[in-house]
Amino acid sequence: MKIPLGKPYLKEEAALEKIKEVLESRWISGGPRIKEFEDCIQEYNNDPEGYYVAVANGTVAIEMGLLAINGGKRLKSTDEVIVPSWSWVASGFAVNNAGGTPVWCDVNEYGVPYIEDIKSRITPNTKAIILVHQMGIPCDLDAFKELDIPIIEDSACALGSEYKGKKIGNSDNIVTYSFQARKCLTTGEGGMIVVRDKDTAEWLKSYRAFGTNISPLARDKAKFLLKEQFDFIGNNLKMADIPCALGISQIRFFDEEVELRSEAGEYYNYLINENLKDYGVSIGNIVPDYCTRYNWQNFHLILDDKYNRDQVVDLLRKRNIGCKWDIQAIHVEPAYNDNTDLPQTMKYHNNGMWLGFYAEITREEQEYVINNLKEILDELK
Repeated sequence: MKIPLGKPYLKEEAALEKIKEVLESRWISGGPRIKEFEDCIQEYNNDPEGYYVAVANGTVAIEMGLLAINGGKRLKSTDEVIVPSWSWVASGFAVNNAGGTPVWCDVNEYGVPYIEDIKSRITPNTKAIILVHQMGIPCDLDAFKELDIPIIEDSACALGSEYKGKKIGNSDNIVTYSFQARKCLTTGEGGMIVVRDKDTAEWLKSYRAFGTNISPLARDKAKFLLKEQFDFIGNNLKMADIPCALGISQIRFFDEEVELRSEAGEYYNYLINENLKDYGVSIGNIVPDYCTRYNWQNFHLILDDKYNRDQVVDLLRKRNIGCKWDIQAIHVEPAYNDNTDLPQTMKYHNNGMWLGFYAEITREEQEYVINNLKEILDELK
């Protein structure tokens, strides 16, 4: 049996139908599907007050959010942005790419930043805070309301999860999404920014299109009568119409996918509790009470120090079982070589791992994974 690390949940017929519409329209970049996809995510989130802006990927979404906080200008190197190290490097790199300096924070037992730790890292130079809803588990957003500091919610993994009954994305903060290949809702690549005021949304839409104040559709309709107008130097960060079409086709089935992921996650929990409770294996997806719906983006395990996590991963892969080491700590990467003390982050960095996990995984496949993991741990005891 071969178990992949992940597998996108796609309804191929619906996807091909929507992509065919794009190809027949000849609008494959900067066309009407961008607005349609933005509206679909806004409707899914039940968020009529939000402004949704689709962009090329989740990384530039964070970077653009930081620029928006700074009035459309790059940050200075003295501008500090607090960001968790236990995240994909994009969360930290976006700060540098926007001109600022990341200040690393730790995570709690849920794997997300928490107010007590972040408070200890605030200085007069703190420009913003990035809260990562890691593995789809929300941060405790209400705890941060006392801070008078702009917040970006890096919700790359969190579409479909809820905080106290509201979809992640439906808040007063700037929110960013990723639709990269391994996300629950994937368009292959793509991202989105959610803001609360029209002026910021219009600036973001202009920035993603080189700073122009004229949409591609308007230019096409007016033809030679309309001159190009660029108000400022922007960038080329639009989301293309074909990925947008894929997202539009799949959002209709997204809740179905989340339900399947939830069933699979709970079954893994059951198997681990039944078979590995005395093996020094801890379930990593601990869901707080304030998370009223969890999308089960990944399945996360933590091994005791008695095991070499990398060896376990290697032995599972040799049995054709998809898995990987955990999210790596950004601050220890060669790009930074930072020695900030982040104990929980380093625990996950050294001892955490992911099992193969996707909506359509069968119980037979899950049992196969856990049985093989148990055999490997027996060999290593």
